[in-house]
Amino acid sequence: MSYSETDYLQSDATALAAAIRGGLLSPSDAVAHAFAAIDRLNPHLNAVILTMREAADEQLRHLPADAPLRGVPVLLKDDCPTYAGVPMSFGCRAARGYVPAQDHEIVRRYKAAGMVIVGKTNLPEFSGNIATSPTLHGPTLNPWDAGRSIGGSSGGAAAAVAARMVPLAYGNDGAGSIRIPASCGGLFGLRASRGRTPTGPVSSENWGGLVSHHALTRSVRDSALLLDLTDAPEPGALYAAPAKSGPYAQAVSRDPRPLRIGVISQPGMGLRLDEDIAAALEDASALCRQLGHRVEAAVFNFDESALADAYLRIIAAYTALEVDAIAADTGRAPDADGFEPVNLGLAEFGRSLSAPALLAARNTANSVARSLGRLFTEVDILLTPVMPTLPPPMTALDVRGPDWRAFADEFMRGTVFTRPANAAGIPAMSVPLFQTSAGLPVGIQFMAPYGDETTLFELAGQLERARPWAHRLPPLPA
Repeated sequence: MSYSETDYLQSDATALAAAIRGGLLSPSDAVAHAFAAIDRLNPHLNAVILTMREAADEQLRHLPADAPLRGVPVLLKDDCPTYAGVPMSFGCRAARGYVPAQDHEIVRRYKAAGMVIVGKTNLPEFSGNIATSPTLHGPTLNPWDAGRSIGGSSGGAAAAVAARMVPLAYGNDGAGSIRIPASCGGLFGLRASRGRTPTGPVSSENWGGLVSHHALTRSVRDSALLLDLTDAPEPGALYAAPAKSGPYAQAVSRDPRPLRIGVISQPGMGLRLDEDIAAALEDASALCRQLGHRVEAAVFNFDESALADAYLRIIAAYTALEVDAIAADTGRAPDADGFEPVNLGLAEFGRSLSAPALLAARNTANSVARSLGRLFTEVDILLTPVMPTLPPPMTALDVRGPDWRAFADEFMRGTVFTRPANAAGIPAMSVPLFQTSAGLPVGIQFMAPYGDETTLFELAGQLERARPWAHRLPPLPA
């Protein structure tokens, strides 16, 4: 019995691994299917910016025999997760030619799980955007609507998984960079708790602890299994999330207890929800009630504008650090020939910040953890939109314009619902529960207290059983 291209495109990672174990195809066959899908679909989407055929062959020769995801192809985002000997650009023209000397701990755990890394996905420069249109590699298109953004910063990952090039792809999330592309692409995307997954061995934290590492997946069970396989910080990690109560993969198959769910429908900062987003939120609230949960109105109990200002200062300081480090390493001037103009403006602002100003921004972000902690004494889960609007047009969030403050304002409006989870370090997920009348997917966000991915996976599994989405496919070229 053969395993056809159609079988591959319809399989999540769990099913593909089971087929490999059952002898329906070999790991080499699975990887060949991935490269065939990339070769066929990527010219239309620009999701994958580097294929790693030689590295994949080397991995196939050294696959662990009984690994749970043996032979499953996966893609890396072209920033934090270094792969020794493979170039990494950070989406930055000035960084071209950088070749890391060692694997990121996430990469080591992917290899130990038996996955085969087949390429790198597109991203905005330094992952500092919620759209994926870098000057270096060009824009990634949304498979659902080429005129709308796929989101960012893990936009290449989202487009690749939505188009079924691979069943799952690495992403990281500093303000919504897993959840926003997951929403735009009709995928499941979970941002893990701070310290749940490793950040090293080189880096101890990104954006002052705002960033966490995980993945975008077609199914909830894939996300849960992958987190089981990458859970726990590496030795010397700056943060460590509480130990889980049991395997996440088991949590997906059981319903949660009746939950108190607080619905936040007002985005703050003077913003309003798009009509389709309001409908998606009401639909998700009704579904949760039907499933036996108590759903009630809630509000964020902190100053969203103050958090936006703190976020801007933290991102600007880290942008200055990245621009200056690359300029020093390459010996080139930090100018628009090598860097996005928006990031040059952010870097200049970051250099102007005093140490007390940066510490005050960190304190403001950290205070959100206290505020949400108090809110979680009243509810078990928070339910919000992922974004206040549908995916913006491809022309939005332009990094080539001279007005970095206008860009920053647009960024902060788009992340008004997602960045609180990053500030607090709590887990949050985008679940693809809704489609507009035009067929666009809309994700709904659920947040849980620090360290409680288990409840999120229980709820996500229940929602997936009640409202399956795996059958939904974007209009892909033949």
